[in-house]
Amino acid sequence: MTLYGLIAHPAGHSRSPQMQNMMIAEYGIDAHYHAFNILPEKLEEAIVGLKALHVGGFNVSTPFKNEIIQYLDELSPISQRLHAVNTVKSVKGHLIGTNTDGDGFWQSINSRQPKEMVIVLGTGGAARSVIATAKLYGVRELIVFNRVHEDWHERKAEISYLSEGNGHLEDLADNQMLTKALKRADMLINATTVGMNDLRTLLTDLQIALLPRHALVVDMIYRNQQTTLLKSANQRGLATLNGLPMLVNQGALSFEYWFDRPADRNLMKKAIEE
Repeated sequence: MTLYGLIAHPAGHSRSPQMQNMMIAEYGIDAHYHAFNILPEKLEEAIVGLKALHVGGFNVSTPFKNEIIQYLDELSPISQRLHAVNTVKSVKGHLIGTNTDGDGFWQSINSRQPKEMVIVLGTGGAARSVIATAKLYGVRELIVFNRVHEDWHERKAEISYLSEGNGHLEDLADNQMLTKALKRADMLINATTVGMNDLRTLLTDLQIALLPRHALVVDMIYRNQQTTLLKSANQRGLATLNGLPMLVNQGALSFEYWFDRPADRNLMKKAIEE
């Protein structure tokens, strides 16, 4: 039996084992997927251990998506651009890293959804993966809003680089700029954790009401399926989506990367919901 898994801290909340093991069983593959809770200071030891166990591959989650790179032998082009990895495949002990987060996100969006202009809230890892793949999925303009930090100018340059020039960073506190952007957005994406464990939201009801009627509001949070942001959008008759479809799609892409077989996304979604 070949071992696959997830390395994260904490790892206990992950739903990846349910959906990956469901898919493994569906194909009758002699493998098992396990979530490993790795202390940050033990990452190097964990990689040595996984190699010793001859793992077939593993997912990488917080806080290791950047740090893992120093232990890998090869990176896909998207991982090189993002400097982040969420999926590793072992080929005869040669560890190859890639990132399925961005493609997983955009594949969860209905292809008919207008996305000429997209607003992204946040500049963390989840946001960057979406920004770096947006152009491939037809996004013409990205406006990224974030609170001003000490490394603001570096972040502005990074957003421009990742978006291949069709994205720019703005201050979330600039109400005039935010209002103008909201009025013409086709999609609003919350790529922060605000609202995951409480009722907080980055935007007020009045700001949500500025969005066009056709706009889609996406909250990448999946543990809290109806965040305050999504409730506010629903009350205004806007289409909404939480982070569950992205979770399923990025997991399906990981499965396909490891096993070179098509993943049944409906089956994987069912495994998570159960």
